[in-house]
Amino acid sequence: MIGLRQAPPEAGAKAHQLGRLLAAGEKVPDGFCLLAHSDLNEAVRAWQELLQGQPVAVRSSSAREDGAVQSYAGQFLTVLQVDSEAALREAVQKVRSSIGSGGVLIQPMLPARTAGVIFTADPTAGEAAARIEATAGLGEALVSGRVRPSVWRVQEGSVQLLDGSPCLSEVEIHQLMAAAGRAQALLGGELDLEFAFTQDQQPWILQARPITARAEDVCQQQRQWAATLAAPGGTVWSRHSVAETLPHPLPMTWAVMERLLSLKGAYGKLYRDLGYDPDPELQERPIVDLLCGRPYINLSREARLYFQDFPFAYPLAKLKADPRKASYPSPEVDLTQARPGFWRKLPATLWKMFRAQSRLAHLQKHFAGELQNQIAPRFLQRIERLRAENLESYSSQQLCERLERVLQLVVDDFAGDSLKASAFAHLGAQGKPPRSIALDPETDLAGWMRRAAAGELELPELLTKIGHRANGEMELAQPRWLEIPQQLEAELKSMGECIAPARPATPQKGDEWLRLRESARHWLMFGWAEIRRTLLALDEALGLQGGVFWLRPEELSRPDPDRIALRRRQHRQFQSIPCPAVLFSDDLEAIGRPPAAFPCGGQELLGTGLSWGVAEGLALVVERPDQVPAEARDYILVCPSTDPAYTAAMSRARGLVVETGGALSHGAIVARELGLPALANIPIERIRSGQKLRLDGEKGTLQWMGDEEGEPQTQKPA
Repeated sequence: MIGLRQAPPEAGAKAHQLGRLLAAGEKVPDGFCLLAHSDLNEAVRAWQELLQGQPVAVRSSSAREDGAVQSYAGQFLTVLQVDSEAALREAVQKVRSSIGSGGVLIQPMLPARTAGVIFTADPTAGEAAARIEATAGLGEALVSGRVRPSVWRVQEGSVQLLDGSPCLSEVEIHQLMAAAGRAQALLGGELDLEFAFTQDQQPWILQARPITARAEDVCQQQRQWAATLAAPGGTVWSRHSVAETLPHPLPMTWAVMERLLSLKGAYGKLYRDLGYDPDPELQERPIVDLLCGRPYINLSREARLYFQDFPFAYPLAKLKADPRKASYPSPEVDLTQARPGFWRKLPATLWKMFRAQSRLAHLQKHFAGELQNQIAPRFLQRIERLRAENLESYSSQQLCERLERVLQLVVDDFAGDSLKASAFAHLGAQGKPPRSIALDPETDLAGWMRRAAAGELELPELLTKIGHRANGEMELAQPRWLEIPQQLEAELKSMGECIAPARPATPQKGDEWLRLRESARHWLMFGWAEIRRTLLALDEALGLQGGVFWLRPEELSRPDPDRIALRRRQHRQFQSIPCPAVLFSDDLEAIGRPPAAFPCGGQELLGTGLSWGVAEGLALVVERPDQVPAEARDYILVCPSTDPAYTAAMSRARGLVVETGGALSHGAIVARELGLPALANIPIERIRSGQKLRLDGEKGTLQWMGDEEGEPQTQKPA
């Protein structure tokens, strides 16, 4: 054991660099370091004598961490709130197993009210400026990429809020800049510093490492990648129909979604069942590309899902003139895209089209009953048998084999049927759906939550109904409500008295099919929860400490910690890079381009109306539903997109503004049921909490009327 001030290089870069800062007089939580040969008894004695047994953080300090080439940030384990001898012994053993060699750093926990990261050179921009990202409370959720932070750029003494609600004062920002400057003078080079504020305005430094990559390099690499994916005649990428449910998928989730969206998986089953004749070349590449960590529908490929010998295409020029039309576009005939032999094959192609229309008409009449009465019950029976299996005794090899079986059931089989409801919702807006479609009460998540909020059933009973659902539930790394019931309990409390909408609904054609879509998603999430349960068992069996979600299924046989570390770092950097909701192959410089400022008071932004009505109120900008304060009422809810977990937050809002989504999105259907004016396709980076907004769901306009104080300001977020 050695004190942090004296930590040598062999204790690991983290401990050594923090020790140098501490010895120089900087505010660093003083603790001690265990070298590779130290025993656990020594750690317990030091904790009791030096730190008086107070709660501590047990952190890795590997020789490979925080280096100038690769930082390995997030690869190695940190255990927080260790407050007993048994917990300390277990935490040290876990951290040691995660690093192989190096030191274990033990420091007192801080009662952080705000925490974050400061980059002395902004890795998301080319100019010489510092970047600060911060969030309320502990910084662990920020570092892991689970929350959207408040962001500032500091350049030549000027402080500019770029995004989010300010959780740091200007005084604190200047104190943080001063501490960063002193750290640079001591350690040298551009730095990435983790920090925390407790009760005063002086920051604590929790970690110091060199900046390993600049965002402009990442942006350029992503632009080049997009160029290779573009079709010769140009390509439009749209995030609207996928970003609602999966804005920033982790590698495991994305691998599963690639399988679902391929012709070999659910999408192939869906389109063939509907009578279409997709281009077989799509077998090798799904219709969705991952750019800067975000899923984009590649419309050049999507147009080839229908009939391989018919030249459907999306009009690039029309979509560029009005990118809102890329939300749910319709392909057009483009004879310039016709393949050799088009005219010779046309009679056979027209026959396939006629047969597909007959098939669609038949399915629209009978599919709802077939799904509710036959397909879903068979699927749920198989899921129940899987849920009854005890996975504790399974080897990693057995769990890998089980994962494949579950994926075949959920992704290859049932998902193809569950997606038909969404397809018919789109078609239903153009035709007359059957009147028999009603939301299965067993799948009515909002209904169950309202009943529980009204005291009609207890939490344990509610968990049996909807415990397999979750906030951001398409992301497999997200815990289900059954795992963290306190989150669901908090959602119920926040609903308060707003459990029944008082405003008239504004239904839209296709909503009947959307009710079936909500039931299908409820059933699909039973399968998603079983995939997650298998992955958690694999994570434990392989000792990955959450790393399983940063790998793909084919990588589980030989998990590579370096790969996990790199992907964690890339994911966090991707999240900080601005990307448009609609991307054009002739303007790839839009990757990394900051959004324009919000217009001055009274001027308008033009979006897409989701639900009619006019609403005025103060903006509440959040990344997740649990960020909405329980006491908040009558706000304009502004978020990237919505999923079922936003039900409570929407029930207390005056209006809704989302970045992505269309008339068939979950947010749109719930907004119409609540009579809530709603608007989509507005870059939420242009809005901050406290701004007074006026939205018109019929016109599709959003106006900035001023800030909370009531007066327009001249400086707006970039």
